[in-house]
Amino acid sequence: MVRKGAGRTMKILKILFSFLAALLLGGCIKAYVIGHTDDWADYIVGESQVDPLAGGGTAEIEFQKIRVKCTGSFKDYQKPAFGIVGSKSRGELTCDDGRKIQIDTVALSLSHGSGTGVDSYGNKGIFAFYTDIGAYETDLAKTREEVTKRGLAVEHLKGEKEKSPDLVAKPTTDSVQTVPSGSISPTKSILVDGKRLALIIGNASYREAPLRNPVNDARALAAKLRQLGFEVMLGENLQQREMTRLITSFGEKLAGKGVGMFYYAGHGMQVKGRNYLLPVDAQISSEASARSESIDLEQVLDHLSNAGSSFNLVILDACRNNPFERRFRGSTGGLAQVDAPKGTLIAFATAPGKVAMDGEGKNSTYTTALLRTMAEPGLSVESMFKRVRGEVARVTNDQQIPWESSSLTGDFYFVASAQARSEGKVGEAELLFWQSIKDSSDAADFTAYLRKYPNGQFADIARNRLKKLGK
Repeated sequence: MVRKGAGRTMKILKILFSFLAALLLGGCIKAYVIGHTDDWADYIVGESQVDPLAGGGTAEIEFQKIRVKCTGSFKDYQKPAFGIVGSKSRGELTCDDGRKIQIDTVALSLSHGSGTGVDSYGNKGIFAFYTDIGAYETDLAKTREEVTKRGLAVEHLKGEKEKSPDLVAKPTTDSVQTVPSGSISPTKSILVDGKRLALIIGNASYREAPLRNPVNDARALAAKLRQLGFEVMLGENLQQREMTRLITSFGEKLAGKGVGMFYYAGHGMQVKGRNYLLPVDAQISSEASARSESIDLEQVLDHLSNAGSSFNLVILDACRNNPFERRFRGSTGGLAQVDAPKGTLIAFATAPGKVAMDGEGKNSTYTTALLRTMAEPGLSVESMFKRVRGEVARVTNDQQIPWESSSLTGDFYFVASAQARSEGKVGEAELLFWQSIKDSSDAADFTAYLRKYPNGQFADIARNRLKKLGK
């Protein structure tokens, strides 16, 4: 025990001495960098030269799966009165594929620091740097293991010039007022889980508390979803009767569809733990009148559950504020937490009981982030919302943190990865079959797949799984 403690003390003294020497002589300290993308699809390794006296340095990193190298420099923008711990730096790295990465770092100790980065295409990541190679190697092993375990596709991380032309989202020319979408060719998108139907509602013209962006949000999202193969029902500034009828019609049309999606932008409120969506003609004088003047979120969830869709998604950018709060006995804040039914993911623009921002631009803060990430190929819906959460938190300085409630039993992608698409040659039925079993530990599932698709796109993977399962 004495020897172990003495060794640790010597290591600390060695690190401290190197920093003091650098401060006195104006030299640079070598640091080792390890990090990963926000969704754990890829990881980075690299080195950095830090000059504590000048307050900055240089760095060189490489993404290990997409094989992109980046170099650049950083400079302190906040320094503590004494010492190094707590100093913050910003910088920019330029990569050999043309993208740039903006980085922000903080020194957590004399031998360790952390940082975040975002590249020109909106990809985000976190990293750490160490002067102690032992700590670096330990972190590297853990990071490499986690990335390998997840085995995510990396197509979405590549620059636009590296993507296949059919993987790059193209702007739609459809009128956003047209409700039906029609189908789209497999070269633009692929229906991973069957036919897709979405109901999009944006309410803004409230008499007491009008909003700026919900109609813009609804129109922009409707256009994006049509581009991604959805049939879209769109409603704007709906009164209660119109809103009720449209939701009922949505539930009826949803029967037989593989994917059901409901999006609402506007005022929302909670009363005694239940969530209500407000039509533009709502006249609420008390908590008791909320039920008769609003739309209960449970009605929407019932329609989705009764339709039997394999995947349901509810997105609520509806926590902007409660204009009727002053009439209530207690403060209600934003929306209440909801447990998602089986096969459903419910996404909220902000945390339970909190208020979201309407946004200063054309769209709300939350929907802006949603539109930016939705069409990335190979990005699962869970990873997509994780990216949205990170973007909103960054833009709002952590004042707004989106959250989700999920009971999904399979994967869903708005746009399939290059492997799954295979230039449009993979049939919809085969993709649905594979998505339902790919994480299974039952050999019978893979045997059934091979029996049905002996020469299928995923046949080799299925045979490998059977070998690992000892069958």
